[in-house]
Amino acid sequence: MPYDIGIVGAGPAGATLTRLLADRYRVLLLDSGRPKCCGGILSPEAQKMLARLGLALPKTVLVDPQPFAVTIFDADNKRSRKYSRQYVNIDRLAFDQWTLSLLPPSVDHRCNALYRFAERQNDEIIVNFTENNAERTERVRFLIGADGANSAVRREFFSQRPVPKRYLAVQDWFDPNAVRVESDADFRNSYVGIFGREFTDFYCWTIPKNESLIVGGAFPPGSDIRPRFERFKKKLEAYGLFLGEATHREAGMIFRPGSRTTICPGSDRVFLVGEAAGLISPSSAEGISTAFASAVALAQAIEGKNAAKQYRRNLRGLIWGVFRKNVKGFAMFSPCLRNWILQSGLLSLE
Repeated sequence: MPYDIGIVGAGPAGATLTRLLADRYRVLLLDSGRPKCCGGILSPEAQKMLARLGLALPKTVLVDPQPFAVTIFDADNKRSRKYSRQYVNIDRLAFDQWTLSLLPPSVDHRCNALYRFAERQNDEIIVNFTENNAERTERVRFLIGADGANSAVRREFFSQRPVPKRYLAVQDWFDPNAVRVESDADFRNSYVGIFGREFTDFYCWTIPKNESLIVGGAFPPGSDIRPRFERFKKKLEAYGLFLGEATHREAGMIFRPGSRTTICPGSDRVFLVGEAAGLISPSSAEGISTAFASAVALAQAIEGKNAAKQYRRNLRGLIWGVFRKNVKGFAMFSPCLRNWILQSGLLSLE
């Protein structure tokens, strides 16, 4: 007996969509089990989506400290400012495990399952994957890619569509004994964003997590990513942050959408949600809120006679919101405009 829906990827988009559909459909969820390289900061937009979904975070997901401000360092113009932001600091692995714990028992959740390819066969799609190194196949009516910027589903079914600009997010974890702070900037308790063209045309960050410190950045793909990252970490010494040896490193591909043509919701019984569709903030790379929102949009659309058309209609506001952030990004990532904004003190706490 075929499944109604097969979902590839068990992050916030895939897990939420599965939960929303499981009471009406027979759902197969393929979970590779690979951890996500993520700063683990819930934005106000993500918090609103949790409220819409009627969800409250358990304390096991939260980590210390809970920053209410972000400090911006502009390495190009040698300026800094602090701004009020209502973030929630989370353990991203615990967060993903929590979203999966909300799934009903009726879901066929396959762990350590790696999607390989799919084939259309009449009114069904034959999904091929490996599960614990064994070859498997299952039949589904709808196939949904929730597998992030490196989406295998998007590459296979929508290779002709333009994709957003790609970046490699890299972050090192440091324990307290490997970090020394010699400045007024409180790296141990604050979320810090660093901008500098010598490292990247996107941005870098430091985020405290309980007793650890994450130091990371998003870099254009290329052979010089490692030296760019090392230059950035060395530059932190100018702000009074001295780093020793990292305990471990994480890396992963992320999207940065620049035009509407790079957003790909899918069609003809194959759909994309979250970052796989290109739905992620081009100014901050925040994707949890858009993961939730696109999952809700597809869950509402998939029952209709023309699910693809309805899904695109449901996404209009979300897509518009993504590209409004391109305007914000233009100011943030232009050294001249960023210099003027920081110099003016507009909306800052000072």
